Amino acid sequence: MFLKSVSSVCAVLLAAGALPAFAQAPGVPIEPGVPLSNNPGIVQQAEALKDAGKLLSKEKIAELVEKPVAEPVELLPAKTQPLVSRDVAIAATKGFVRIGWFYLCPKCDHWHLNLAGGYVIDRKGAVVTCHHCVRPDHEMREGYLIAVDAEEKVYAVTSVIAAEKELDAAVLRIEGSALEPLPLQDQVSPGDAAYLYSEPFGHLGYFSAGVVSRFYWKKGESGDAMKFEDAVRLRMNASTEWAPGSSGAALVDACGNAIGHVSTISTLSNDTKKAGGQTMITLHEAVPARGVMLLLKRDPKETP
Repeated sequence: MFLKSVSSVCAVLLAAGALPAFAQAPGVPIEPGVPLSNNPGIVQQAEALKDAGKLLSKEKIAELVEKPVAEPVELLPAKTQPLVSRDVAIAATKGFVRIGWFYLCPKCDHWHLNLAGGYVIDRKGAVVTCHHCVRPDHEMREGYLIAVDAEEKVYAVTSVIAAEKELDAAVLRIEGSALEPLPLQDQVSPGDAAYLYSEPFGHLGYFSAGVVSRFYWKKGESGDAMKFEDAVRLRMNASTEWAPGSSGAALVDACGNAIGHVSTISTLSNDTKKAGGQTMITLHEAVPARGVMLLLKRDPKETP
């Protein structure tokens, strides 16, 4: 009888507008149900930048990835004050930027978008993403590298500051950005929080939480994690959720610092000798922030 009475009262109050609807908090966006690859507004902005001569072609990007042009990057000091989870999400969103290709495929004359993740690390528009996200190695008749922020504003990529294939990291400069940078933090341990704002399989605005699972050497013998030639092989697993489309997005700690970025995902089966084995665990591999910090200090003429 009591439960019925409470339900009746709530129904009356809701009808009268006296109680809030139980959905998102005020100001929280509701994401569209279509990926950005179908977004004509982004295509129009990119076309305008291309017509103005501001976009770098796939040929120029390929040249710069091989021979980056180093320039100063002013990193912010790591934050030490823990945030509540929703404030971590806000910080991750403000520092998030999509990096990818605006291109013509061999099959039609329509412009396409192929976007992954990235994150801003200084107030002059330095952006970190995966090396594999900026290699123009998929089929494009014509292509240009662009950046798109969480508000769907398109920016021109103007230079490649640093890039290293084995580390799976690249640092770019984008034009006109007013995005809030994420500080880099390399003082991380297993069990620390690892949040992620990304777009797995094009699902916009996906925020997930997990922990740092371990650090490990990707291949070869153990090395010195403070030396760049070894740190290119250093990786981090996290229990945070991601998928294709999340590459390059920042893993963020409880204080709002970037502790690494998404690199790959793989599954372990209970029978590695036969196809169709049952998946036992999915491993999420990230590049730790230390590798990016050492990359920025490296002479671009050196090789790991």
